[in-house]
Amino acid sequence: MSEADRRLSEESEQRFLDLYAHLLVYVNDRFDVIEEIETVADLEQHYTDELLPLRNTLYNESTTDLIEDFVEQNPADLSEADLEQVAAWTDFITGEFVVVRYREDDAIFLDWTEPPKTYAVRPARLPFADLWDESALPVPVSSVALLPFEDQIVYDGWIGIKNIIFGGSLSTDIDDEYEEAKHRFGIIDSLPAPEEDEKTDAEELRFYMKNKRNRERYASEIEHLREKSDELERIYHQEMGKARARSLGRELRELGLNEAYVAIYDDRIITVPPPNPRFASYSKRLCPLGRLTTPTSTTSIPKRESTAYDWSCVTVGAISLLVGSLENSNTLSPTPKAYLW
Repeated sequence: MSEADRRLSEESEQRFLDLYAHLLVYVNDRFDVIEEIETVADLEQHYTDELLPLRNTLYNESTTDLIEDFVEQNPADLSEADLEQVAAWTDFITGEFVVVRYREDDAIFLDWTEPPKTYAVRPARLPFADLWDESALPVPVSSVALLPFEDQIVYDGWIGIKNIIFGGSLSTDIDDEYEEAKHRFGIIDSLPAPEEDEKTDAEELRFYMKNKRNRERYASEIEHLREKSDELERIYHQEMGKARARSLGRELRELGLNEAYVAIYDDRIITVPPPNPRFASYSKRLCPLGRLTTPTSTTSIPKRESTAYDWSCVTVGAISLLVGSLENSNTLSPTPKAYLW
């Protein structure tokens, strides 16, 4: 992936740098941080690190008031469109982040304070590749300013890189916070950040059950939700079954089973179907072999026409595992806990 893939277009980058330079000149005029700077041309004669005290003044003082005063006074005689863009910078965010991912067009910055949030960020000055290689991620960074610009989020080119190497449990914690942030807010690609989407109990439970780490981390939340209703209890067992199905399929394949249909309850095989051609046709229709899929459907097994099941299918190679949740039956008491054929 080239550096350009993670940068603004040349035109947008130049526009951002010009507007930001005018704002910094205004800040310098107000606080006399660097004596010899009076114009943008003067500012451009200085190295980036020499301008850091000026940039920090912008965020150490009353930043919102400074931006609003600049827009109102318009000392640079900017157009209305440019003033509107600068005014949007009052939605800035500053702080410490962890750069956790590179994507095709941006990098993902994680703010893991509560609640954790992830931001899709583009550089407006220095490419990320000039700072660290992708193999070095995750990387903690400080003194970061994120700004809305042309319906995207950019950082202004100044960034502090902490000399910390993540590993072991800390790296795992970062991954956990990243997944939680995506679940709660999605990846935020514009500012101001949106409010948290309200999730249904079923959506929350499926997220908590997503993987082993989540199931351990949110054990108490899982127990609370599964006790709220039969439907949530059914989802709990279905997700547990799907989690176990993949590894169980590999184990069965290692035993030499080229094709098998089994019913599992959480992490245990509880039954296998009889050699019944009618059953086989139902099974193959529900769970086609040869592809990894997790469709769900409702059907009736031939011997129990009054019994409805909700099925999930997981295919691993040629092993198909049907995870079925009993919803009602004339012969058994209704319970979502039993996985039966």
